[in-house]
Order: sequence, then structure tokens, then C-alpha cells
Amino acid sequence: MALMPQSFRTRLVVLCGGLGLLIGLPAYLYIDHVYAQRLLEDRGEALHEQAVAVAAVIAENLNERRREVELLARTPLFRKAPLDSVEFQPSLERLQKSYPAYSWIGLTDVDGVVRASTGGLLMGADVSQRPWFTGGQKGPHLGDVHDALLLSRLLRPEPDGAPIRFIDFSVPVFDDSGRLRGVLGAHAHWRWAGEVLQVLKSRDTDRGGLEYLIVNRQGRVIHPERDAMPLSLAERLRTQPVVIDRWGGQTEYVTTLAPVRDIVPEAPLGWQVVVRQPLHTVIADVAELRHAVLLFSLMAGLTLCLLAWWAAGRLSTPLEHLALQARRIEQGDESAELAITGSTREVVHLGEALRSMAATLIHRREALEASNHALEARVEERTAELARLNDELREQARRDVLTGLPNRLAANERLREEFVRMKRMRTAYAVLVLDIDYFKRINDTHGHPAGDAVLRHVSGVLRGALRESDFVARFGGEEFLILLPATPLNDAVAVGEKVRCAVESSPTAAVGAVTLSIGLAMADPTHQDEDVAVRAADALLYQAKSAGRNRLIGPKAA
Repeated sequence: MALMPQSFRTRLVVLCGGLGLLIGLPAYLYIDHVYAQRLLEDRGEALHEQAVAVAAVIAENLNERRREVELLARTPLFRKAPLDSVEFQPSLERLQKSYPAYSWIGLTDVDGVVRASTGGLLMGADVSQRPWFTGGQKGPHLGDVHDALLLSRLLRPEPDGAPIRFIDFSVPVFDDSGRLRGVLGAHAHWRWAGEVLQVLKSRDTDRGGLEYLIVNRQGRVIHPERDAMPLSLAERLRTQPVVIDRWGGQTEYVTTLAPVRDIVPEAPLGWQVVVRQPLHTVIADVAELRHAVLLFSLMAGLTLCLLAWWAAGRLSTPLEHLALQARRIEQGDESAELAITGSTREVVHLGEALRSMAATLIHRREALEASNHALEARVEERTAELARLNDELREQARRDVLTGLPNRLAANERLREEFVRMKRMRTAYAVLVLDIDYFKRINDTHGHPAGDAVLRHVSGVLRGALRESDFVARFGGEEFLILLPATPLNDAVAVGEKVRCAVESSPTAAVGAVTLSIGLAMADPTHQDEDVAVRAADALLYQAKSAGRNRLIGPKAA
């Protein structure tokens, strides 16, 4: 008590100032600790979802390129034509034009000598020591990012003088008897990674400092070029989905990681997608609100002190008069009355001052609540926007642009769901792989716009011919996949024949009648994974092609 000021006015000012700070302190501490931590956790989860989505899109893009090269190698031209045929180069250049990132596509013989290539580059060159040739002899091969060696002097240099870098796709080419004829290889320019990531970036990526990085198996950042990821950070990300680290400088980042699915299990790339955002950007709203609350608390405290000083001055005179009257009574002057001139008015003024102080406190609390509500609304709005962008990204990654059907990524996910359901319910399902007959002839005769029209037409017929519970997707090129849940073999054959007849009996405006070849396989609970039935149906599809096309071949027919 000895430290308390003796003056009533000073005590009242100190009390009001302390009251203002006491009310603001809990809000400040809540924002500084609890709310900031919650916001950081939510943002970390959102970043991890983005990393998973980006990794899935990159894997699907790689798989599409591998599938394109593999399908080209299976065409009759590559199985039967002499390796010195002039028809190879137009076929290779059509594939190159279909995807601008292809810098070079070539066909070699079994000795590694280039027999056909886009632009005539490396014709007659010996590439037998190149990893894409040696890997492509054994099966589908996907090579990691590397500098261009043989082609570096033949292709247009990069504008910034940087070395040209490729990622390789190669597959073996067999004749009809299964004997190796050569290797079909394609070099995709590494700029495709930047183009894919640019499409996936949200509109506020640059403003928020969000970065997408691709890291290889050795921890080196292969896009964009920068220092390798520290081993300590890689080890932490193996056990924690989201970490805070200073990789690359003094700035702290909220960092998360998602692996890219390996397209060729025999030769895994081991790529990972790293998504990170500066920590100060993530908690910028919290810092702004914290400063606003602190400033408001100081201003409110100062205002209360001024009001208290004024109110104490107005109360001091009647209170001193009251004290004098009390002392007179204490000294025995019983005639003295505890009356103050204008006391009623002073009491009213005191009440008004108290009400003003209370109103100020209420206003301050309401302002704080309004600030909290505004911040929560802003966070909810940004979270909703991020969720919407993630939904759009997931939808775009799972939808074929040309036909509007689900794409291969969506088909793989649905196959996995049905396989898990079959394991649990012991109810088999059917898989049909369909291919438009003579589709290459349609493209060559009528042009690619007509081929696109045929794909859209067939897609519409397939949707109309199937049940609501069935699933149809464009599996790649002119291939489609139909999944019939909980469907026995006889019913699956009936559905497949219905689809085949529906396509055959509905001619297109562009090229007239088209037909389908169909391979049908039944999934079984004893299968190792969902791809077993797909591979079986794909093999039966090729039997249907070999047997004359426009037919369905299933397990019994096989």
C-alpha cells in the first residue's frame, strides 16, 4: 500500500489505465499464441494437400508421355515396316507435334543406330551407349533429368545460355513374333516441368511467396535450379508432414513434401514435390491483428486516463466539502449536515462518467470482437478460396479435356476403390478395355479434327449405353476403360456387346460408321492388385484386334 499514490485523482488514473491494459492483454496473448498456432497448422495442411495434388499431376503427365511412346511402338507400322521405310519419320513428327515438349523422337535398330528421327537429327548416329537405349531394350524406360549430349549442338540453344536438359522415354519395338526390332526413344525438354507447375499455380501464389520445387532421389532440386535440400530437412520431412526450416537463407519457410508416383517401378525416379511458403507470409495477418490490438489497447488506456483525470477533478470539490462536513460531525457538531450544493447534479455527472467509461469499455470489447470476427471471416474466405482452387485442380487433373470423360488418373483411383471394395465384400467386378478400330486411318484420311469428333461421338454413345452405376473413362489415345461394379461375367459380356452394337449402329457425321474392339476381364479377390484385371483385359483387346476387330473377347473366348 505504501507504493500506491496518495492522490485520489492519481489513483483513479492509474486504475483506469491498468484496467485498459488488463482487458487488452488476454486478447493480445490469444492472438500471439493460440490463434497463430492454429492458423499455422491449417496452412500447413493446405500446403500438403497442394503438394500431393501437384505430385499426382506430374506423375500422370509422365505416364501419359510413356503411354504415347508405348502405343506408337505397338502400331503395325513399327511392328512390320522395314526400318529404312520413309513412313517412320512422318509418324514420329506427328507425335512430336502432339506435345510441344518433345525435342527429339527417334527409332534405332537393335545395334543402337538411329534409323528414323524427327527433323532427321542424329540419323545414322550410334546411340548404343546411351542409357535410354540400353534401358529401352529391356522394357519401358523413364530416364532422370540430364544435359543434352549428342543433340546439344543440333538444337536451338536456350535464350539465357543455360544447357539444354532432357527427360527420356523409351520402349522396345517388337515384331509380330515378339522379336526385338529396335528401340523407340523420345527426349522431352525439361521446360515441361515449369509449364506444368505454372498451370497449377493459384492466382495469389506470387503474392504469398508460394514455391513449388521438384527434388530428385539424391536431394538435388531439379526445378527450379537451386541448392540441394539439406539432409536434416529431408529426414524431418520423412516423419513430419509439415516442418519449419531456413533452407536456402535466413528466411523461415513452412515446408511440406509429397512423393511423385513412380511410372516405371523397375527404374524408379524417386522424385518428390516440395511446397513451401515464407513463415512471415503465413502469419502476416496474425502480426497485423496483433499490432492493431496492441495499438488499440494503448489508445484506449490513454483515453481512459484522460477521462479519469477529468472525472476526478470534477468530483474532488464536492468530496472535499463532504469530508469537511464529516469532520464537523466527528468533532461533535451534530447540526452539520452531509449536504453538498448541487450534490444531485454531481452524482448524476458521476453516473454519466461511469456510464461513459462502461460504454467505452463495451465499445472496446465490441471493436475487439468485430476485429476477431473480421479476421475469422477473412481466414474462412481464404480457406474457402484455397479449397475451391484445390477442388478445381483435382477436377482438372481427373477430367479429359477433349471428351469430358474421366481421365486415366480418375480411372486408376476408381479401380483402386472397386478393388478395395471387392476385397471387403467379395463381390467381383468386370473391366472392359475398348479401342476404336482403325483410328489411325481415320486421323490420316480425314484429319485430326475428324478424329477428335469421333472420340467425342464415341464418348457420348458410351455414356448413353451404360448404367448409372457403371464407370467409363478415356484411358489414353483412342482407348477407353469401362468398369462394371458387382457384375458377373455373363452380364458383363451383355453390357460389352450392347456398347459395341451401340457404337456400330450410330454412325458419326465426320467419318460414318466406326467400330470397337473390346477386351473383357473379371477382377478376382485373389489378384495382387487392381492392375491385374486391366492388364488381362488389355491383352484380350489385342486378341480381338488380331481376330478381325469389331468384337468382344472375354475369358471364355480366350
